[in-house]
Amino acid sequence: MPKFPKPFFRTARNAWYVQVAGKQVPLGPDRDAAFRRYHELMGRPKSDPQPVAADAILSVLDAFLDWCQKYKAGRTYDWYRDYLESFAQTIPPGLTIGRLKPFHVQQWLDANPRWRTGKRGAVIAVQRAFNWAVRMGLIESNPVRSLEKPKAGRRDHVISADQFRTILFLVKDAEFRDLLTVCWETGCRPQEALSVEAAHVDVEGGYWVFPVDESKGKEHQRIVYLTDAALAITRRLMAAHPYGPLFLNTDGLPWSPSALNCRFARLRLALGRKKVEELGLTPPNLKRLTKPQRSDAKVRTMHREAVSERRRQIAALARRHVPRYSLYTFRHSWCTHALERGVDAVTVATLMGHRDTTMISRHYAHLMQRRDHLRESVRKAAGA
Repeated sequence: MPKFPKPFFRTARNAWYVQVAGKQVPLGPDRDAAFRRYHELMGRPKSDPQPVAADAILSVLDAFLDWCQKYKAGRTYDWYRDYLESFAQTIPPGLTIGRLKPFHVQQWLDANPRWRTGKRGAVIAVQRAFNWAVRMGLIESNPVRSLEKPKAGRRDHVISADQFRTILFLVKDAEFRDLLTVCWETGCRPQEALSVEAAHVDVEGGYWVFPVDESKGKEHQRIVYLTDAALAITRRLMAAHPYGPLFLNTDGLPWSPSALNCRFARLRLALGRKKVEELGLTPPNLKRLTKPQRSDAKVRTMHREAVSERRRQIAALARRHVPRYSLYTFRHSWCTHALERGVDAVTVATLMGHRDTTMISRHYAHLMQRRDHLRESVRKAAGA
């Protein structure tokens, strides 16, 4: 009797595979679905003109991720992997590339209603994977090329100098304060601040230097110029952390995306509570229970529920009155303030690490919100 290869589980990819003709064919993350697909493959006649790996959607996605892992930065690979592994879990067993439709991707997006800006990234990830497969000659055409991407949200939040001082006042630990201050002072990319090490720092020149293979796009050397405040923080952290990332969290670990999201969520609530209090919208305090009331289990339970409900109301009001911030908000704010202070767009683009001013005009400059600045500019243009 002929011997058939056995399915095996790859923990790193969280998926089942089977090796056919020297190639590992992905079967999917679900065990039952993977074995059904395995039996379909093993039952396919040898004369089948369509090679298994050439027409398997999971095989294309897996090949693209292997390429990203080899040639792209680790953060880029992680970004694609998270989206594509999520998409792979929704692919019906036996679906081939020839029968894949934009509808299948749309079903996947609809199954994740909590995604907001993430839906655009999800479509980009899937389309790029198949575009790569076309360029590599693995497939003839991209089956989801016609799927429209959701519009990108505008980055309209700009932090003022007063708001930044309030933020620093509310942030009590030096680790987060240092990170926010350097991003505010330099306008660097978040990943640059999170990955900079002592080896990247030129103290005499007053800048960070990232070699080409560590820079975004891997085409040009990236230099982040430092203000006196940013240089002082950098020098202090170099002495504390001579090896590895300079900016660590309160646990002494490199900042992760989830850790930053948690800190910014807490910061948003703190800023929001302060704003709600200033507006006089804070729900009234609940009266403390008397001693006889505390001895009544039912009354204690009702009081705890009322306290929890009041906290939920305050949190909802806080989120309503304060936008969600991130390290990119600090970068965008830096750009807007630099342009307002008269720094020309070419210099601003260079300091931010862009090759030209296209990105400045398209995404970062929020001057259309600054009517006083525009009115003053038109006066200058008219010679007034």
